[in-house]
Amino acid sequence: MKNIKQEPLIIKTLLFFILFGGSFFTSEAQVAILGGGNFCSIRSDVAIQNKESITGYHAGAEIQYFPAKGLKKFSLINELILTQKGYQQEFEDNYTFRFTYMALPVLINYSVIPALSVQGGAEFGKLLWTNVKQGKKTYNDFDAGLVLGLTGFDNHRVSIYSRLTYGLSPMLDYELMDEMGNFTGKIKDLHNVCFSLGIKIKLRNEKIVL
Repeated sequence: MKNIKQEPLIIKTLLFFILFGGSFFTSEAQVAILGGGNFCSIRSDVAIQNKESITGYHAGAEIQYFPAKGLKKFSLINELILTQKGYQQEFEDNYTFRFTYMALPVLINYSVIPALSVQGGAEFGKLLWTNVKQGKKTYNDFDAGLVLGLTGFDNHRVSIYSRLTYGLSPMLDYELMDEMGNFTGKIKDLHNVCFSLGIKIKLRNEKIVL
């Protein structure tokens, strides 16, 4: 059984922050589109037999803010991306579990050198679709994880990036019952793990005055 949480409020707050939050920090920003592939699996507290990773995709848009003139190497990145995650189990047949999220990564970017930067932060997602029958009634709608990334050629209009998203929130959240039908506890398990590779294209290479 799912927990009823305040995910809609969290999603709305983060979306507002992505769209309008930068104006509270600075009048300079860069806008980009990005996309690429995902290499996904899950981690779990209980061993899952014959578990295999799958490939997926992600695509979306990014706004990069520069909040302080004295800290030119630091910036704040907000994204809105459509991302597909999941895993596969192999038995007599292969069973593939796919989950498509609308995700809102919020990242801090640090430029190590002009052509190389690192990112760290969090990603919050809303489940939009799954190929699992009754999946939206079984799996949690909300997903959250930590993000660590690396971007090459960040000082160019076209750059490449890699990113690891380590899921923290459980995909499954339900009650355990014994043979008599009595509740014996709760299970909160299955967490998304996703490694992404992609290309980012800045709509303009220079900083944009809003």
